[in-house]
Amino acid sequence: MKDVNQIEVNDFIEVITRVPREVLENIFVTAIEGGSSYWAEIPENEIEVVYANSTKGKAFSERLLEAVYDNGVDINIYDVENPDDILGTLSRSTMQQRLSECPYWALRLEIEEQGDAISSDVVFQCLTMGEVIFG
Repeated sequence: MKDVNQIEVNDFIEVITRVPREVLENIFVTAIEGGSSYWAEIPENEIEVVYANSTKGKAFSERLLEAVYDNGVDINIYDVENPDDILGTLSRSTMQQRLSECPYWALRLEIEEQGDAISSDVVFQCLTMGEVIFG
């Protein structure tokens, strides 16, 4: 068996997984309502963009997904401790690539409806920044 440092790209098999919209919605709800609140800040100007590009009567987290995923709006996510620092951008154009690079355990838990604040946070970090930085 090879040491982890000796593994090459050719030593892997790519697995393609379909992620239903309802799974993305669960991730957004759990992340926005608590799982990612320790690092992610959405300032008022970005919230206004979400509201202008989503349906009234839904929770903010659902409206955020609608604005980004359904309506193609890019939303910047800021650092909760340094509100001037943009950590990343939620964008439909980057979702597929970023999900494919997300730790499989977190995505699998979400798809199997076994996700929690930790797995949702990990996936939301990937969607926002392209990698897991916090936690």
